[in-house]
Amino acid sequence: MRDHREAARLTQEELAERAGVSARTISDIERGVRSRAYSDTAVRLSVALGLRDTDRAAFLEVARGRDLAPGNASAPRVRRPLTTLIGRERELDDVVGALGTRGTRLVTITGLGGVGKTRLALAAAAELEKLFGGRVHTLDLAPHDDPGLVMGMLARSLGVPDRSSPEAVATHVAGRPTLVLLDTFEHVLSAAPDLAATLLVAPDLRVLVTSRERLKITGEAEVALQPLAVPSSSNPRWFESPAARLFLERAGGLGPDLDADPDLVIDICREVSGVPLALELAAARVRHLPLTALRDRLRAGLGDLADPGGDRPERHRSMEQTLAWSTASLTAAEALVLRVGALFPGGWSLSAAQSLCGEEVDVVRAVSGLVDKSLVFLDASSVGNRTWARWRMLDVVREFVRGPEPHRVDAKLRRGFTAFLLTLLADVEKHVGREHEWFELLAAEEANVRTSLMWAADDGDAQTLLQLAGRMWQFWLARGALTEGRRWLETGLGLRPPASDEIRITALWGAGWLAYHQADDTAAEASALELEDLARKRGDARARRNGVTIRGMVAISREDAPGAVTLLSEALRLACGLDQSWISATSLLNLGLGYLSAGETDDARAVIGKALAAYEEIGDERFRARCVGYLGLTSLIEDDPDRARALFAQSLSVFRQLAEPGGTAEGLVGIAAVEAATGNLARASTLAGAAARLRESYAGRELPLDRRTTNRYLTSAESHLGEGAWSEAHVRGRNLPLAEAIDLALASTG
Repeated sequence: MRDHREAARLTQEELAERAGVSARTISDIERGVRSRAYSDTAVRLSVALGLRDTDRAAFLEVARGRDLAPGNASAPRVRRPLTTLIGRERELDDVVGALGTRGTRLVTITGLGGVGKTRLALAAAAELEKLFGGRVHTLDLAPHDDPGLVMGMLARSLGVPDRSSPEAVATHVAGRPTLVLLDTFEHVLSAAPDLAATLLVAPDLRVLVTSRERLKITGEAEVALQPLAVPSSSNPRWFESPAARLFLERAGGLGPDLDADPDLVIDICREVSGVPLALELAAARVRHLPLTALRDRLRAGLGDLADPGGDRPERHRSMEQTLAWSTASLTAAEALVLRVGALFPGGWSLSAAQSLCGEEVDVVRAVSGLVDKSLVFLDASSVGNRTWARWRMLDVVREFVRGPEPHRVDAKLRRGFTAFLLTLLADVEKHVGREHEWFELLAAEEANVRTSLMWAADDGDAQTLLQLAGRMWQFWLARGALTEGRRWLETGLGLRPPASDEIRITALWGAGWLAYHQADDTAAEASALELEDLARKRGDARARRNGVTIRGMVAISREDAPGAVTLLSEALRLACGLDQSWISATSLLNLGLGYLSAGETDDARAVIGKALAAYEEIGDERFRARCVGYLGLTSLIEDDPDRARALFAQSLSVFRQLAEPGGTAEGLVGIAAVEAATGNLARASTLAGAAARLRESYAGRELPLDRRTTNRYLTSAESHLGEGAWSEAHVRGRNLPLAEAIDLALASTG
C-alpha cells in the first residue's frame, strides 16, 4: 500500500480522507501492525488509490492476508467465525489500534448481552495474531461464576505450570508480548483486582475483555458497543445500513419476498432495535417463516426467537434472562432511574430524570452506573449539545423494565412525566417566531408526548390532553404530522367534561388550521366559528384574530377573493392591537395572500414585503422562507419566470434545511411551474410528480391559491407534451428520492 500511495503522491491523511478511513488505519497497515484489512476497507482503499485490473486484484489478495508463504504460518489460536463481521469497522480499528500500537494494556468491550461484544473481540484478536507472533489466547468465563478461579484459568491458558500468582504469569510472558481474550467477564467482576495486580507486574501482557460493564481498573480503555444503525424507509440505499446488511447476509438471500418488499426488512430491523444477536436469530427464521409472519411475531415479543438450531450458549437463549441478570444488582437509585427512563420511549435528558426522581437522588451517578452496565446509553446524535444531550435504552430493555403490564405506571411517576413535558412545551411558547430552533428538541420528545397523550385519552382527561396537543400543533403542522395532530385535538375537544375555555381556544385554533391544510374547509370553518364565539365571551382579541384568519383562508379556498380580503384585513386590525410582532407579521402575510387571490399583485408584494422585514427582525427563518416563496408566486402571476425561479429556489433551500415537507412541496411545485413556463416540460412534470408524492406522504393538500396559480402553467405544459409523455415523467418524479428531486429543482436554478 505504501508503494501505491507514494506513486499516487498522496499523504497518509489524504488517502485516509479519500477512502473514508482513519489516518491511523493507514499507518497501522503500512507499518505492519495490521496484517490484513477489513474487506470493505480494502475495496475503498483500492478505489482511493486508483488501482486497476491486476494491480487491484493483487492488492485485494494481499489485503486478505494471502501473501503468507505456504507452511510458514502456524495454526491460528483464535477461532474464526464462519460469518463476516458487519457494521463494526470503526470499533475494530479502535480495539486493534489500542492493543497494537498505542500501548494500551487493557481494553474492555462493553455492551448489552447480544450486542456483539464477543464477535468483535474475536475479530480483533484475529487481526492481532500476527503482531503477537501467534501468542493470542482466549478464555470463555461464561460457564464459571467463581472469581477465585479466574487467575488460575488464565495461568493455565498461558501454559504457566501449576501456579497462578501474578509473578508467575509475568515471568512466563517476559520478553514475549502476549494477548489474552477474557470473554464475558461480568460473571466474575470481583476478580478485577487480581487481574489489575497481574497487569501491574507483567508489562508484556495485554488483555482484551468483554463485559456488560467496565472493570474500573486504572488504565482501562473502554470500547462501548451500541446496537447497529437501523435503516430508514426514506433512504433509497436502506440495504447499506449495518442492521440491514447483517440481516440480509445472515438470511443468505432465502425467502422470495426479501427483494420484493424492503419495508419488511426495515420493520424487522427496527423491531429488534438493531441488536445483532436478535437480527441473527430473526434471520435464522427466514427458512421457516415468510417475512410478514416473522415481522408480526417480532412485534408480539422477542421470546419467540429461540435459536432453532439450539447450538448457541445458554446465555444467548433468552434476552429476558440476560436482562434479568443485568438488573439484579442495581442500587436503589439506579433501579429508580431505570424505571423512570423506561417511561421515555424517545429518550430522556438528565433534567427529565431529575424532575421525576426528586432532588435527593444523584441522577448523574445513577445514570453512570446504568451506562456501565450497558442498560442505557448516551444518544450519539446528542453528543456535543449540552442542552439536548439525552440518554436512551433499547426497546427490549424498556419492555423488560416495564414488565408484563406496561400500562400500569405509578401515579406519581405519571404525574411527574406529564408535568415535565408540559413545562418543556410551555418554554417553546415563550419563543414565538423562533420555534424552528426548538423543533429538533420537540422531534426528540415527540414519542414521549405521545405516551402522555395516550394516558390522558385513556383517563378521559380533556384538560391535559388539549394542553399537550395545543402546544404541539404547530410542530405537527411544520413536520407534516397533520393526521395525527387532528386526531389528538379532535379527541380532546370531544371529551366530557370539557377542558377549560382557555385550553379549548388554543386547541380550536390548531384543529382549524390542520383541517384547512387537509382540504377539510367545512371542519376548519366550524372550528373558527366556535373559536370566535369563545373569544367574544372572554374578550380575547387574539383568539378572535385567529378565528377570523381561518375563515379568511377558507374564503380563498372557495375563490371568494373580496370576502378573503375583508376578513384578513380585519384579522390584521385585531393583530395590530395586540402589540405582538409575530402575530402582526403573520397577519400581513395572510392579507398578502388575500390580495394575490384577488389578482392585486402590487398590494400583495407590498404587504408580503412588510411581513418579510418583520420576520427578519424577529429571526423567524421558517416564515421568512414562506414570504420569499409567495413573492416567487407573485412574480409567477406577473409572468416573470426568472425572478420567480430565484425566489422559489431561495425558499426551497431553507425548507430543505428545516426538513419542513409543506414548504418543500411548495418550492418544488413552484419551480415545476417555472419549468413549464420556460418550455422544460418533462422536467416540470417530474418535479410536479415529486411534489405530489411528498404531499401524499403527510396527507396535506396543495394550498388553493398555489394550486390555481401553478396549474395554469402545468396544465398547458401537459397538453403540449402529450398525456403519455407527461404521465411517464410524472411517475418518474413520484419515484424519485426527495433529496434527488430537490437537487434537480435547484440545479435548474443554477
